[in-house]
Amino acid sequence: MLAMTGTLRTPESVRALPLLAQNLRRHHEHLLLSGSQMLVVITGVGTVLVTSEPRLMRFDVVADSRNDFEVRCASLEANIQNRLPGVRTVTTWASSSSIPVPFR
Repeated sequence: MLAMTGTLRTPESVRALPLLAQNLRRHHEHLLLSGSQMLVVITGVGTVLVTSEPRLMRFDVVADSRNDFEVRCASLEANIQNRLPGVRTVTTWASSSSIPVPFR
């Protein structure tokens, strides 16, 4: 299994990230892990570990192949844009050296 971490920032809107977290909880099956982390099941993406921080949101995704990552990441980014219409978002992806604990 491979892991990737996406970091989402909304440069012009501080309120967008809390609204996105609330929206994910409202519209997707989820499991709260702590005050700042939850596992969210998103159609077309699968299970995503979402971590909320003051100025960013992290999305940890696991997949079996690089090609699978590309599909999941594109679907996740499209889902985020649908949840935050009119808000400019910047998402950067990086390989993770370990599988996050909730996925083990």
